[in-house]
Formats: sequence, C-alpha cells, structure tokens
Amino acid sequence: MFTSLAQKISSQEASARDISNFSILQFFFWSTWAIYGSYLVYYLTYRGYTNMEIGALMSFRTFMEILGPPIIGYICDHFKTRKTVFMICMILMGLIIIPFSFYNRAMIFIAAGLIGFLWSPQQSILDSWILETSPEMTANYGFMRAWGSIGFALVVAVFGVVIENLGWTFHFMSYGILITAVLITAWKIKDNSYNQKHKIKGPEDSKNNLTDESNSSEENNMRFYQLFLNKKYLFILLVTVVLFIPISMIFIYLAPIIQATGGTSRHLGYALFFNALSEAPVFFAGKKIIKKFKTKHLLLISSVFYLLRIIITSQITAPEYFVFFGLFQSVSYGLFLISIRHYVKMIAPTELQTTAQSIVLMAAFGLGGITASLLGGFLIDNYGMNVMFNFCITVSFLAILLLLSSLLFKHPQKHQSP
Repeated sequence: MFTSLAQKISSQEASARDISNFSILQFFFWSTWAIYGSYLVYYLTYRGYTNMEIGALMSFRTFMEILGPPIIGYICDHFKTRKTVFMICMILMGLIIIPFSFYNRAMIFIAAGLIGFLWSPQQSILDSWILETSPEMTANYGFMRAWGSIGFALVVAVFGVVIENLGWTFHFMSYGILITAVLITAWKIKDNSYNQKHKIKGPEDSKNNLTDESNSSEENNMRFYQLFLNKKYLFILLVTVVLFIPISMIFIYLAPIIQATGGTSRHLGYALFFNALSEAPVFFAGKKIIKKFKTKHLLLISSVFYLLRIIITSQITAPEYFVFFGLFQSVSYGLFLISIRHYVKMIAPTELQTTAQSIVLMAAFGLGGITASLLGGFLIDNYGMNVMFNFCITVSFLAILLLLSSLLFKHPQKHQSP
C-alpha cells in the first residue's frame, strides 16, 4: 500500500513539474514569434514593399508553410521524437532571423520561405508533445497554452516601442535571447509523447468522448493516406481553409490597415498585445469548456465571432480602437484552437497525431494564407480596403453555413458525435 501511495505521489509531482515546464516553454516559444511574425509586414512596408510585393512574399512563405508540416510531422512520427526535431528547428530559425535586418531583398525572400517551412510545424509539434504525453497533460493543455498567449502579449507590446526607439537591428537581434530560453526549457523536459504506457484514457477522455470512433488495427498503421480517407477529417480541413482565408487577410495586412488610420508600430504592438492577452482566459478555462460543450459547437461559435470581428475592424477609423480587434481573439481563435486540437485528437489515428495536427494548421495558415496574401494585396492595391473587407465578410459567412450544415443535416449515429 505504501509503495502504491509513493508511486502515486511521485506521478503527481512529475505531472505538476511537466505542466510547469511546458507552460514556461509555451511562454518563450510564442514570445519568439512576437518578435518576428508580428512585425514582418510592418518591416516590409518600412523597406518600401508594395502590398502586392508583400502579398507575393507572404504567399511564398505560406507555400513553404504548406510543405513543412507534413514533412517535419512525418519525421517526428517516423523517428518517434518530438523534442529533438523541435529543438533543431528552433536553432535553425534563430540562425536565420537574428541577422534579418542585414538582408537584401533576395535574402529576405529566401529567409521568409525557410522560416515558413520551419515555424509552421513547430506549433503542432509542441502541442502534440503535450497532448500525447499523458491524459493529465491533455486535460491541462489550455492552461499551458495560455502562458504562450501571455508571453506573446508582453513581448509584442514591448517591441512595438523598441522598434520606434532602438530600431530594427536591435529588434531582430533580441530574437537570440528568447531562442536561448526556449532551448534551455525544452532541454529540461523529457519526451514521453511516444511512450505507449501513457496512451491510456483518463476520466476526462471518457466524459468527452475523446475516442477515435473508427479506430481499427488498419487505421493505426503508419500510412499517410489514411487521413484523407477520413470524411470528418476532410470536412474539418475544408472548414478551416474557408474560415482562415478572411481572417488571415486581415492579420497579414493589419499593419497597413492600422497605418491607413494614422497608426504606428506602437499601435500595432498594442493591438497585438490585447489580441494575445485576451486568449489567456479561454485557454485557462479550456478544460472546463471542452467538458461542457461539443467541439463542433465550439467551432461554430468561434466562426461567428470571427465574422463579428471582421465587421468591427472594417468600421474602425482611429488606431486606438484596434484594441477591440484584439479583444475578440479570445472567443474566435481561442475557442477555435482548443476545439480543433481536441477534435483532431478524436478522429485521427494515434500514430499520425503529429501529422494530422500539422496538416490542420497547414490548411489554416498555409492554403488559407496563400489565398489571403495574394488576393488581399491585389484587392487593396486595385480596389481599396473596403472591397477587401466585404470579401472577408462574405467568406466568413460561408464558413458559418458549412458548420451549420454539418450540425443540422448530420446522419443519425448510435454514438454521440464529437
């Protein structure tokens, strides 16, 4: 009895330690993107790029983001390691981004593509590392991801001011400090995500039907094409692309949108600060939200708030009001992320979790991002921002209709659907 009690206490201590370390890792990981990803378009406008040129460069980066997730995700699943792949990718990104301010146009183009290839899978690798470690980690995913939002919010707000006062060279050089923190934290965490003894279902999983309804021995084979024979998976990919085309367009061109109202990098930093900070409450409450609501219902709610978010943004005439654009992040992207992660976990084979999660983000930020980059630049330069906003509103409404149709016209099933 005492041995069993000691093992239980030891297991609880290990889980608490992992939750703490993963929270710190999320904090620094998303802080790095606050420096590079948040201000890239603003930097390009500073270098004299037109909206069409920005769209072309961002499309190339997004194309590379499409290539990255399936390749790097498969490498993780094939070699049974997420930690090693994660750390190697972060080191390579640091070597590319730190000297970014010294690049000419050709080097910027190449660097943006390489970063797209490396960064896009990293989000899914880290999240799968957490979700596949143990049922306790899965249940506390939202709490850990919330610290990523806090880290992003703090860094993006600070560096909006840093750019104005210390310049772009200092801005990109600071990336090295945060990368070091990421690597140190990741090194301290064991990679148990491929250890089969953890693949048992906890009580939270039972309550929320976190099971693969079509689980069979064949579907657990390492075969990439299986994902694309899964109708539920194909549908969620379609919805994700349609949903993210309009919101990606707004995010990609947020810097020129803010500049059009008289804003500066400081206003962009504040908008993104509230954008990231507003995510935290939803992620902290993620465990309770997933218990209470079906994932498809949460996806529908998030799509409605995406539409409202775009409508509000289209009416803003002063840069100070972009804070409202940021505050809607919690009920749009926040709900989307926690629900899509759990939904994919339910419907994808265990042995292809990293690949499946990576492809969903590839659909969102890859296919959706390429369309948003090219079409957004074209619409702004040729027809103005109002036409772009009208297009975004129309496509967002289409995403809502798709999700509604899946809920209203679903086939009767013996088991509750996710």
